Order: sequence, then C-alpha cells, then structure tokens
Amino acid sequence: MSKVFFFNIPFHGHVNPSLGLAQELVKKGEKVIYYGIDSFKEKIESTGAEFRSYGDEFYLDDSFVTYNLTELFKVHMELTELIMDKLLCDIERDKPDYIVHDSLATWGKCAAAAAGIPAIDTFTTLVLAPDGFLLTIGFILSFAMAMITNIPNVLKIQKIRKDLKNKYNVRIESLVDILCNKQGLNLVYTSDLFQPNRQALGNEYKFIGPTSMFRKEAIPQFNIDKRGNRPLLFISMGTIFNNNREFFDKCTEAFGNMEMDVLMSVGKSIHIPSLSIPENFKVKPYNEIPQLEVLKECSIFMTHGGMNSTHEGLYNGVPLIIIPQQQEQAHVAMQVVRTKSGICLKNSKITPDLLKQSVEKIMSDHSYRENALKMRDSFIDAGGPERGVKEIFTYVKQKKIHFSVSEIGG
Repeated sequence: MSKVFFFNIPFHGHVNPSLGLAQELVKKGEKVIYYGIDSFKEKIESTGAEFRSYGDEFYLDDSFVTYNLTELFKVHMELTELIMDKLLCDIERDKPDYIVHDSLATWGKCAAAAAGIPAIDTFTTLVLAPDGFLLTIGFILSFAMAMITNIPNVLKIQKIRKDLKNKYNVRIESLVDILCNKQGLNLVYTSDLFQPNRQALGNEYKFIGPTSMFRKEAIPQFNIDKRGNRPLLFISMGTIFNNNREFFDKCTEAFGNMEMDVLMSVGKSIHIPSLSIPENFKVKPYNEIPQLEVLKECSIFMTHGGMNSTHEGLYNGVPLIIIPQQQEQAHVAMQVVRTKSGICLKNSKITPDLLKQSVEKIMSDHSYRENALKMRDSFIDAGGPERGVKEIFTYVKQKKIHFSVSEIGG
C-alpha cells in the first residue's frame, strides 16, 4: 500500500470530478490523504480518503469569483507561499509516495518539486493548447489587458515567484504555469472525442473520461413528478451563476404553456415564492436537487456549460442547451456544438422566444439525442477512474525506477 497526498482547490467543479479517482485509489489499497476545507470534508470522506484541512491561513473557498486574471494568479501564488511550510512539514512527517494535484493547485506542484516526489496533474477543463492552457485569441487579449492594467498584482506575483525560488528552489516558469502545473502525467477528465485538437497534444495527456458522476450525493429522497410520457426539461445554472432572477423569469415565460414538465434549479438568494411559477414547473434550490438522478430522467438539459454539468448530461445521453456565463464555459459549449450534441445561446441575446425555439429545435431534431449518445459511449470507453488509477500506478513505478537508477549512477 502506498501513501498519496491529494491537493485540490475547494470548488465543486474541481472536487466533484476528483472524488471518483480518490475513491478508486482507496479501493485499490492506497492510503489517500486529501487536502481541502471543512465544507468539503463530508464529500471527501465519503470516498474513504482521510480529510486534512489546509489550515486557517488558507483563505480560498467556493464563494471566490473573479474575472481578473492577475487577481487569480496572485491568489494562487499567495496561497502557495502561505502553506508551503505546512505542506513540506506534512510530507516530511508522513512521507507520501506520490502526489496527485489539480491543475489549479499550484502549491501541489511546488510541494512535489521541493520534496522531490513524483506528482500527477489532473485537468477538470479542456486542454486547448500543447502547453495545457486556454491559449485562444480571447484569452491572449484578456491576458495582455490584465497585465497592463494591474501592475501591482503583477509585481506581487513576480516577488512571490522569486521568493519561492530562493527559499525552496522551486521554479515557476511562466504566469500560465500558475494555472496549468503540467506534469509528466496529466489526467484529463474527458474523452479523446470531446477534446478539441487531440492530435496536437503529447502522450503525457491521458483522457480518462468524466468522473464527477461517480460521486455520492448526500441529498434526501427527491420526487421528480414526471407526468406520463411528457418530456422533462431540466434547467440548472450550476452552483455559482444561479441567482439571476431575470433569467429565471424568462424561463417561466418561455416554457409555461408547453406540453412538457420543467424542473428548475435556482440559487439560495432567489426567493422562490416570489417567482411566477407555471403549473408545469417545479422550482427548487440547487442544493436540494440530486442532479445525477434527475439527468437519468430528463429529455433536455439547459445549463451554464460547466465541465461537470456538461459531462453529466452527455453521460446520460441528454442533449444540451448551453448558456455560457464565462470564457471557460464558452469553450465547453464550442465542443458541444462541434459534436452536434447540443446548441449554444449567447447570454446577452436571451429572450423567452429564443429559449422556447431552442427547446423546440432539440425536441424536433433527433440527431441531437443520437450525438449525445455517441458522446456517452466515448466517455464510457475512456475508462474512468479505473483507467486513471492504472495510469498513475504505471507512471509512479516508472518514476521510482528512474530515481533508483539516478541514485546508483550518482
């Protein structure tokens, strides 16, 4: 049995897909010590892993939202500097055999490098460039503008980079590397078929398929209330972009008179009794809806295009209507359109008529359902957590042989 340190960032979109991998590692006999914050303790422990807190200095949680790239870089660098001593002390005491870290957990790569331990990177997003990050024209322009207009953040980031190099002999090659953290083995939670430009990526990327559906949802019994054979439309904008009252009002206007049932998930700040809810609607807070179970029953899934939600819909062969709320979701929506398993709507163009027309288009054109089923098959064929663990074991074994040879040679 080997010991594993698992580092992640405390967001549902990153923790949920990791749980299947952590659970499979435990199943195969590994002792997994999974770092997080207290709000994710129950989820993490449900895999059989040991939960360990990042500590009081770690200030990031799932309420953090920013569209400022330099602020994002700064936060990840600050957190790395804040907890490095703690992580290295834990490594010295517990002596893990290897580390698994999320692509955004900069401290995971830095701690592994400082301690000389094999590490595996996991991607919850699409890999859109050979260096593993979203280097599109839109990103490059946003990146350049952010650098110019946020000089204090840039100076802070550069200072921390220098301090990490001087204190721990850890090199962060570029700003992009802060949010990529590529390793010799990078597990990507999607399939080759859904990944754009797969041929441009090296063999160090292994596409193991989505894994968020392997998590356990601690939600009470839920009655979907489907009426006969009528189609079910499920509307959910995720856990962050779910408090837009105007959007929900457009949905009730668009679908109130249609011959279908509608289940709508809303955020905690939405006062449900204040909504004008049609007879064919059921509206609940997002944390009261077992999404994995609902998706097994629904005909169309309207979503913000988060990677987990998109994967979970397609894993059930459900066509998607995606309304992206930020750039990463727009990239996901592009792949849904490319694979013809759904359609994408611009948030700024949303009207009740457009929403209704989009649902009617999906319902009348059965090719969307057929293509969603093709994506489902590609996800299953990718191998999931079991394949991911096999790749990890192979890689760690190779690294140990390499280290042993190096020691003999030295």
